[in-house]
Amino acid sequence: MPDSETPQHDNPTGDPTAAPSEAGPVSGPPETPAQRPAEQVADPQARDAGTAETTPDAPAVDRLTRVRNLVRSRRLVWGAVALVCVAAGTVGSILGAQTVAHKDASKARQASRQTSADVASTLKASVQHQEDFAIGATTFFAGNPKASPAEFEAWAKYGDGFHRYPELAKLSLVTLVRASELPAFEAKITGRPLKPPLTSRTLKGLRVQSAPSPGSTLRIVPSGKRPAYCFVIAGLPKSAARYTPRGLDLCAVTPGLLDSRDSAQSLYTSVSAKNVGALGIARPVYKGGVPPTGFTARREAFVGWLREVLLPTVVLQQALQGHPEAAVRLRHKTGSSSAIFTGGTPGPGAQSTTTNLHNGWSVRSFGGPVDAAVLADWHALVLLIAGILLSLMLAVLVVVLGAGRPRAAAPAVKPREVPHEDLYDQLTGLPNRALMMDRAQRMLARASRESGLLAGALFIDIDWFENVNDKLGQAAGDELLGTVAERLETVIRAHDTVGRLGGDEFVILVESAARGARLDSLARRVIEALHEPVNIAGFGPSIFLTASIGVAFGRYATPDDLLRDAHLALEASKAAGKDRYTLFNANMRSVIEGRGVLETELGAALQSKQLFLMYEPVYDLTSRKVVGLEALLRWRHPSQGVLGPEHFIALAEETGLSVPIGRWMLEEAATKAAAWNVTGHRVSVSVPVTATQLARDGFPTDVRRALLQSGIEPSLLTLEISESTVLQDIEGVAGRLQELKELGVRIAIYDFGSGYAHHSDLRRLPLDLLVVDRSSLAAPDDEDYRSWLLQAILVLAKDLSLTVIAKGIGTEQEMITLQTMGCTLAQGPFMGSPVPAEAVVERLFDAGLAPGGMIAERGQYTP
Repeated sequence: MPDSETPQHDNPTGDPTAAPSEAGPVSGPPETPAQRPAEQVADPQARDAGTAETTPDAPAVDRLTRVRNLVRSRRLVWGAVALVCVAAGTVGSILGAQTVAHKDASKARQASRQTSADVASTLKASVQHQEDFAIGATTFFAGNPKASPAEFEAWAKYGDGFHRYPELAKLSLVTLVRASELPAFEAKITGRPLKPPLTSRTLKGLRVQSAPSPGSTLRIVPSGKRPAYCFVIAGLPKSAARYTPRGLDLCAVTPGLLDSRDSAQSLYTSVSAKNVGALGIARPVYKGGVPPTGFTARREAFVGWLREVLLPTVVLQQALQGHPEAAVRLRHKTGSSSAIFTGGTPGPGAQSTTTNLHNGWSVRSFGGPVDAAVLADWHALVLLIAGILLSLMLAVLVVVLGAGRPRAAAPAVKPREVPHEDLYDQLTGLPNRALMMDRAQRMLARASRESGLLAGALFIDIDWFENVNDKLGQAAGDELLGTVAERLETVIRAHDTVGRLGGDEFVILVESAARGARLDSLARRVIEALHEPVNIAGFGPSIFLTASIGVAFGRYATPDDLLRDAHLALEASKAAGKDRYTLFNANMRSVIEGRGVLETELGAALQSKQLFLMYEPVYDLTSRKVVGLEALLRWRHPSQGVLGPEHFIALAEETGLSVPIGRWMLEEAATKAAAWNVTGHRVSVSVPVTATQLARDGFPTDVRRALLQSGIEPSLLTLEISESTVLQDIEGVAGRLQELKELGVRIAIYDFGSGYAHHSDLRRLPLDLLVVDRSSLAAPDDEDYRSWLLQAILVLAKDLSLTVIAKGIGTEQEMITLQTMGCTLAQGPFMGSPVPAEAVVERLFDAGLAPGGMIAERGQYTP
């Protein structure tokens, strides 16, 4: 109750005189114990005088009780708050640990997919290289059906197959021997005559004739008489233990081998090589290198089989290098036959990916185990334990501070206003320029403090990105940039940073030890990742991406210096043809400055007629006459002299000048060719076409205008497109070439063999010619490899009914070799150098090709 209130008790009489006197006791009956407290309370003076020392103070007790209740209630409240903190901290720790576990599992899956892609890519390249080697061997066998073991061994020596293909255990040439031909075959391989001569001698006065003792005979395995036998006539095993017995009948031990002669299909069988599982491949070979269409024709043209024994485990071990947790299963299935080869052991819970290669090959690769459980991820487990401990400590702190003496509330502090800045790109989710510059600054600071650390940057620009925006729209371009960002995040290491600077420019910041700085390997991974086709929603054909990359690393003072050098290397990469990476060097600064001046001068070169064409002759080796001319662009620079296209054509591509320059080349070359044809010199003229020209919707109109203005017959104009341009977008290029083909012009692919165009790709394109630069097929010191690769291209062209023009012929021996291979058209320094238009008639048409093969520079033959 309140301190001012006085306790009120009942008075039955209501009379104040009923109270006792102050003078002394009153007369009357004695008071009872029940009456005394009431009387004492009724008189305040008596209470104060007589009971002050013996009765407790009621207000003080009241206050103490209230304080105790208040303290108890505060403790309960703060205890409840502490429990809430523990519960919230535990739940948050569990959720955070699960998030970390899922992120780690996602990274492990990405790493597993990357590992699977790397393994599949390695195996695909190995299978493709093995197929290329087999094409060369079948070409040799088709041209030399009766090759001796020594000749076959000499060919294989130059091909260096066992060194370049470690999986190749044995390579053999197998021939079909009918039963009637068996004695002649036996005599050939054993070296003894069919009918041994008789010898005469005198024995005890008698003349006796006897045959010499038989030499080595052919022991057929398995024994028995059969209509035909299949024997190895030349074999090259990798070791002596793998020699095939001379009399082994492969038709008897290999079911289906004889049937493959008629079906023209390669036969795949499982064999054993030194107790190791191997794959035997028997490829039927026919004269000319191409199987005839008819059943009877195939039997007549049949030469034999090229038999290979491969050890796929060798390829699997190479593919698994650097991936200790990975495993792989390589399978080949054709018809009813199936062979499986394994490498490594997949762990429990391992992620697997199946990839179809080609020609019946498929690979299933296994990455490391992936477990999204919290207890299986030590990062998540540490986070869970630390979160629970922190929540318990917070709860104790809340109880101690909350239940103690209340403190005065601190004065409110006005929060400081911080300007808001978004540090991440809204489209890709990557760090933007501001955040990347900040991280680059921190990276350079760390590198300056640690002597063994280098900082580097990869400046990435997507080639031809503006074409996507122009043709497919802004939405398609945004989706493409998102795909690029995702792929870049999959190839970088955990401590690298990738960000978007703007447009189609990306940057990867890399910290690496000075001794192990290998940014070129990262650049190759980026290029390979972007080579995978991209499917844009609402757009049918797949888009094939390429990127130009500039790489710079070292010790830099500021992020601007690092990115400047990386951008200079990027510009050099673009100038070199794009779809590649370039490492920065100090000379690039002066080169880039010079290119700025060159760009201004090139803009005025076309108007001031500084550009002109040179014409290189194409000769028919049979008639030794000029049948075609290749138009070559030159620039008569006012101060630098005559410049070739390698000095300015890439710059023209970047600035858009390649379109008017290409239009002028078409009209100029067509006009000159029409004039030569009017004077009786019927030759075709070929004009190179850049990727930018071909991609324009108005390019067919440019070709049509050149034909109409010049009056040249359309079939005498050839458009040359590089193989790399074709491979960028097969579907789009095929449609555009078909539109040009309807104008009547001819289509050629130049620099064929430098890319990766397949047989199926060429069938989809309306082509007439393949232009092969012989000097670019292989290293200059590998002439034999270059020759058989050119032979393989000739076989491919014959199968597709295409004509091959061989460029770069520099010697008479090369020209003779071409004629032997069956190539009829050639050009090069030995055949004749490019000449200006005014000298074409005198130095090319009137001179012709000399009988010895050399062309004279001034109309005279050189012996």
